[in-house]
Amino acid sequence: MNRRVFITGGAKRLGKSMVMFFAKEGYDVLVHVNESVSEGQQLIAELNNQFPNQKFQLFSFNLKDWKNLDSKCEQLFMEFGLPHVIVHNASAYLEANLENVTNLQMEEMMAIHLFSPMVIGKVFKRKAGKGQIISILDSAISTNNSSHGMYLLAKKALNDYSKMSALEWAPLIRVNCIALGPVLPPEGKDKQYFNKVVSEAPLSLQVSEGALHTSLLYLIKNANVTGQTLFCDSGQHLM
Repeated sequence: MNRRVFITGGAKRLGKSMVMFFAKEGYDVLVHVNESVSEGQQLIAELNNQFPNQKFQLFSFNLKDWKNLDSKCEQLFMEFGLPHVIVHNASAYLEANLENVTNLQMEEMMAIHLFSPMVIGKVFKRKAGKGQIISILDSAISTNNSSHGMYLLAKKALNDYSKMSALEWAPLIRVNCIALGPVLPPEGKDKQYFNKVVSEAPLSLQVSEGALHTSLLYLIKNANVTGQTLFCDSGQHLM
């Protein structure tokens, strides 16, 4: 029987890269999307064609609606099979400082980056009882720059939640994070902006998708690691 992974935000960009990585590693993959349904359907078709002996399924849900996620998640795991690994990758970038962020935006940022991962984690703990959870963070969690304040606060909270759940759910569930630096240009930013960000990192290196995959593999295979945040960011967190 194949191992199973559930990846949120899995249809595009780094999510898609991780879906392909796990498929190549022999996993059955449950792919979550929100608005990217057509991209997700195309990805599932590609996966079915390339890996006919594995199972791939699409799950469409708006993580802002976290209060209705519990029952959806239970049903999903019953249909697909209980995951061995969960990757919290879904994210929404919000450019707003603490003074200007609206109350609705505050709630939405926490829903996507903290509340929904918490709900998924509770269902995973209750139903599977063992396995691994990995959250994809932003290396900016080491800073206090408020230009994207609520987004960053939500990511910081997810980091702390990961440590807390790692302690509470040990030894059967390991919980870790990967804090990424410059992998891809942020949506809405051009290549020139991205190149400047890369050049200013201590290592002046773009973080490759392969480096992310290596980080995932390290956390999955190393049975002694839990409650850790691995900074895969060319040293950005040092600045």
